Amino acid sequence: MKQTYERLTLEDISERIHISRTTIYKVINHKGTVSDATRRTVMEALRKYNYIPNNNARNLAMNRRYPIACIGFNSPDAIYFAPTIEEGIRQAVQNYGDHGLIVDSYFSSAEQPKQQIEDIQSAYNSGIRHFIIACADTDQLKPSLAELKSSGCTVILLSKYAGPEFCDAFIGMDDCKSGQLAAEMLGHMIPSDGSLQVLMARESHSNTTSTQQRLEGFLSYLKQYHPSIQILPFLQDLENSSMIEKSLTDILTGRKPDGIFDLTCRLHIISRILHQKNMADVAFVGMDLYPEIIPFIRDHTIDAVIFQNLKAQTYLACRLLFDQMCYGNEIPQKVYHSKLEIVMSGNLEYFLEL
Repeated sequence: MKQTYERLTLEDISERIHISRTTIYKVINHKGTVSDATRRTVMEALRKYNYIPNNNARNLAMNRRYPIACIGFNSPDAIYFAPTIEEGIRQAVQNYGDHGLIVDSYFSSAEQPKQQIEDIQSAYNSGIRHFIIACADTDQLKPSLAELKSSGCTVILLSKYAGPEFCDAFIGMDDCKSGQLAAEMLGHMIPSDGSLQVLMARESHSNTTSTQQRLEGFLSYLKQYHPSIQILPFLQDLENSSMIEKSLTDILTGRKPDGIFDLTCRLHIISRILHQKNMADVAFVGMDLYPEIIPFIRDHTIDAVIFQNLKAQTYLACRLLFDQMCYGNEIPQKVYHSKLEIVMSGNLEYFLEL
């Protein structure tokens, strides 16, 4: 799917707010005398219409285009993964589309990673030499990544790291640290001799590596700082509502744990069950933020989630590639780890517009 964008010009904005282009120019460049009320009106309009001064007019005049291919996947575990990447692409094209940025996106099922190999080849055959790739299965894609690099292409890996030899940069979460942070949160939420239940999804191409790293970070932190907390036998291979409901019902009717750490990426399902069973006293921490879980954070069914801004990661990947193509700027870092945020009911409002 090709994403392009045409931004409103100053003339367009001038017509909409009934303020002359000259006055708008004065506000943008801090020149001349403009009333505070007019300045506020202009600035509000510039924000509303996402106006960015076009410093690349020559690109339009010369009909220059800067194409990027984004190769991603639809995850059966994290249903929000592909849509969030697409949001980041839309934001980048909105900001840089009138400067020549074009993004062709390819999304296939995570259960068919070989399709990504075909998508990479299709994009390459179309003439694209700059890639953002979220690998469904890094091992299967390594030969294709190596081929892109040997062909002189620029590759940014998103979300899953395959190693420095396969990319120009990696942008994503430090999964081990995210597990450590979840353990630190739960360690403060439950009694020092309390019990913790870990919920794990069925292993798949898309989740195995990140789940293992998060679990390792989680367990190592608890062992070091909260050794008296009991880790109950893991509930594993959870992949749908009925399995999760049965497993949770079994543990909640037996010895109810003091806390739950979710590694299924199905927080909305777990939250609904905990809410129905009135289990607000069980501390509950998971990963990522998406619309379906917002009500459960608000009512404290979910105590906290560890948030990575995947939309911002995707936007950064697009911007780095655009800067390289348009300005010749080298990508300055090999690894960009997203800042980890703790989202709770008290600060949820600050993350709803991200």
